[in-house]
Amino acid sequence: MSPSVEFNGTYEVEPLSSLTPGGWYIGFACVQCGQHFAIMNEPTNTGQLRMSGSATFRAACPNCGEVNKRSAADLAQFQAAQGGPTSSA
Repeated sequence: MSPSVEFNGTYEVEPLSSLTPGGWYIGFACVQCGQHFAIMNEPTNTGQLRMSGSATFRAACPNCGEVNKRSAADLAQFQAAQGGPTSSA
């Protein structure tokens, strides 16, 4: 059985300022520019964490500045290809 986490509540989140190439992260794909940005490290560092919950996240994309409310269903896991605030999946 894969590790899992349930997100509930309302959160104001900040993008991580730098990523480690090859590291796994949890974040969002921006609705406006399509770039991924990370809000936290993925604790298993495998990309196989099951995520669920009824949380709402308010996040600003570090690439284009678009601010959106997102649900836990919008969370994405991705592996960083480069060090920096963004990474494509």
